[in-house]
Amino acid sequence: MSARTEATRRVVQDYLLAQAEGDAAGIQKLLHDDVEWVPPASAPVEGARGREAVLAGMAGAGARFFELETLRSQQRKMVADGDTVVIQQHMECTARNGRPYSNEYVWVYTVADGRIVRMEEYADTLRFKQIVLD
Repeated sequence: MSARTEATRRVVQDYLLAQAEGDAAGIQKLLHDDVEWVPPASAPVEGARGREAVLAGMAGAGARFFELETLRSQQRKMVADGDTVVIQQHMECTARNGRPYSNEYVWVYTVADGRIVRMEEYADTLRFKQIVLD
């Protein structure tokens, strides 16, 4: 594995660890000032650009739809190559409507200069809508 790929993998692993620990300062340190979050096109949320907008958008979407204290995420696979890391993960929690929610996600992270510059989110949005919104 190249040094660049390993450095990219480390940045994303550090970000996920900071997320899991609720380390806001650690998360901010690992996101580029102009980071972009791109949710699925059919998701009922808008993407965002800029560290503060991305953090607010992601946190707001999570709190709007889920009981965040019940959220459990399990990483199934991580593949890193150059400036890109792809993560397959499973998420479970309780939706705000009281229903149990379970879905598969894929995240594609792009890293530049030791910081995450883009986060693309992929999920089964039909499943999300059937459980969370119906």
